[in-house]
Amino acid sequence: MNNANVHAEAAAGSVVYGDPFTAQLLALASRVARTDVTVLIGGPSGTGKEVLARYIHETSLRSTGPFVAFNCACLPESMVEDLLFGHEKGAFTGAVQRFHGYFEQADGGTLFLDEVGELPPNVQAKLLRVLQEREFTPLGSTKPQKTQFRLLAATNRNLKGDVATGRFREDLYYRLNIFPLQLKPLRERPGDIIPLARAMVSKHQYISGAMRLDDSAIAALRAYDWPGNVRELENAIQRAMVIADGSLLRAEHLGLDTGLPVENNFIPMALPVSDQPSSPDEESSDVPESLADWRISQEAELIMATLRDTPTKMAAAAKLGISERTLRYKLARLRDSGMTMVGA
Repeated sequence: MNNANVHAEAAAGSVVYGDPFTAQLLALASRVARTDVTVLIGGPSGTGKEVLARYIHETSLRSTGPFVAFNCACLPESMVEDLLFGHEKGAFTGAVQRFHGYFEQADGGTLFLDEVGELPPNVQAKLLRVLQEREFTPLGSTKPQKTQFRLLAATNRNLKGDVATGRFREDLYYRLNIFPLQLKPLRERPGDIIPLARAMVSKHQYISGAMRLDDSAIAALRAYDWPGNVRELENAIQRAMVIADGSLLRAEHLGLDTGLPVENNFIPMALPVSDQPSSPDEESSDVPESLADWRISQEAELIMATLRDTPTKMAAAAKLGISERTLRYKLARLRDSGMTMVGA
């Protein structure tokens, strides 16, 4: 696909993108979405595998059906099997009513199995049978049930390597890997970074109202390596929106270690709140070392003073000119940073 055909900030359904690689990936996803072929989505953690799965569902012939997502990791085998297959009332101790498992819930729609490489071996065998026979038997039942769902799976593991070591079933791997789609790390699709950041600023404007990125923030976002991918980007944007005052997000609010000059590379640190407001010009060991530090401290002091002088959080929020939800969010972030908020 020619770069000229890629819009700088395009959105396809729930996918925000601007990089030629992502545009090509979405074109492939759109083609496979029109079929019922099983798709295996690979890529590092935090790159947006579930977002791509939802895009495939939304652009498929099953878009009016359910989209059922299940993360296969960090659950005991018995619970994974119960959630997928469901159970009848009385199937085991605590089964006080019938539970419709995800195979049944996804009938007529799409079942998305995230971290499919973490499935226990016994469940792998049972999943293979469901895919082959298109039927399953709930726990505690002897009657098989038919199901017609479209399967999408995702993993950050090298499943082919896991097959070689015996960790993952070879027959299930080939059943899943009919149409592979591989997401790159965010650093390898730099054209996505700014469109995603702007979309996140808009998504989280409940924190501090409408804001926009200034040139220094854009430069910092582009210079950073993003080891945590899109998930880390969203965390950085939310944190910056809490720290910033006014309508501009600047590099110092992001706190990214980018290698840019110091003024664009400040990593915000939470400071203890003193009993009295301090001036940034006072020469004292308690004086914050940067303007961003001072702003954090001053905002905390203003919030604390307002809470002392008003009877409720609603009244305090009104006096501060922010919503009560924004006030609660700021208080939570300040507590997480180790500040003691009197009256909060």
